[in-house]
Amino acid sequence: MFARLRDAAALLPAIGVFLLMPPAINLFTGTRLVAGVPLIVAYLFGVWLALIACAALLARRLEPPPAAAEPAEAPAPDLPG
Repeated sequence: MFARLRDAAALLPAIGVFLLMPPAINLFTGTRLVAGVPLIVAYLFGVWLALIACAALLARRLEPPPAAAEPAEAPAPDLPG
């Protein structure tokens, strides 16, 4: 399970680079608007947001489990002097 998540985390930057390369971006050039925003701008910010969301989800899933409660170290005794 963790190996697949690590592979996905390693692949995420490559997917981001592919989606932000000029051939992919050129598919969204033109005069079309999405809610008053040019389509290319909506695409760029959408990809950016999706990459951040995927990275956050992967990071949360890859967190190590909480460590077992370890006994606290006893404080050092005060030495007279």
